Amino acid sequence: MAKERFFNLPVLILIASSFMLGMSEFIVVGILPDIAADLKISEVTVGNLVSLFAFVYAPVTPLGSALSARFPRFATHLTLIGIFLAGNILCAFAPNYAVLVVARIMIALVSGTLVAVAMTYAPDVTTDRFRTKFIAWVFSGFSIASVVGVPVGTWVANTFGWRWAFHMINVLTIVLIIGMVMVLPRNSHIVKIGFLPQFRLFFDRRIQLGVLDVVCGAAASYVFYTYLTPIMRDEVHVPEQYLSVGLVIFGAACLWSNLYGGKLADRGRGVEPLTHIRPIYCAHAVLMASLIVAHWVAVLAAAVRTPLAVFAGVMVASLFAGLLIRESQLFRFFKKR
Repeated sequence: MAKERFFNLPVLILIASSFMLGMSEFIVVGILPDIAADLKISEVTVGNLVSLFAFVYAPVTPLGSALSARFPRFATHLTLIGIFLAGNILCAFAPNYAVLVVARIMIALVSGTLVAVAMTYAPDVTTDRFRTKFIAWVFSGFSIASVVGVPVGTWVANTFGWRWAFHMINVLTIVLIIGMVMVLPRNSHIVKIGFLPQFRLFFDRRIQLGVLDVVCGAAASYVFYTYLTPIMRDEVHVPEQYLSVGLVIFGAACLWSNLYGGKLADRGRGVEPLTHIRPIYCAHAVLMASLIVAHWVAVLAAAVRTPLAVFAGVMVASLFAGLLIRESQLFRFFKKR
């Protein structure tokens, strides 16, 4: 009966797990200036933490997913979330940039595999008709982190210091682990095929198109998102008190886009859903290119002497960028029928 209701406790726990992963991954975006000031390094150097995270996350995720399928799922899940917690604890107490780098690498090593393991619970926590919706909502945990987690973490960092943002993540992760132990099913679906044969799927043209789709979209989007706070502050000259609002609106647009991507995935078979995002990619390219003239918003506001014009400009920019950034993940909702 619980599986007939989509938002049952196991589903909510798995959405919460992706929320924690997203909050830990994106929190650097909101507190980048605070980390740079405290550790006495440049903001560009702190921004490199995001690049480093991606360099580790990308190759390790498929390898980790293939390996995890050979072990009991629940025990593997708890072990990985434990490593995730340890990495965030290290972030909270990092005395210098080098230790912070090690901590971010630890988190990146397990984050992608944690998402992959969460996906394997689909047949156990929901019905076939909710399968695509389940995948969309689990990935939406990252967008919810953009809406709620990053702005709240930014506020905590501005009020108590950037380390307290990670302390908050650690407390929430402990609560999450307790919830996992209480409600997630213990049964496993261990893969019996060899390690290397699991990678044969990359010879499938549909998978290749999907991977290329995400690589291009994410490469364009996250370069912008990493430096969203400095862009709003230095280029558009948004007042400090409005930065969190900009992050909230950006994240809300990401959330809507993520869920809409799940609906697009239900329209058609095979790779047909990917064709629906061609016009979205065109608009994406135009809007990303428009960042070159982002400072014009501030110039215009100064000309009309209306600070509200600056605020309105960044809100519109955040909204449209957020609506597009998550469409690049559409392939993840691919469902072979």
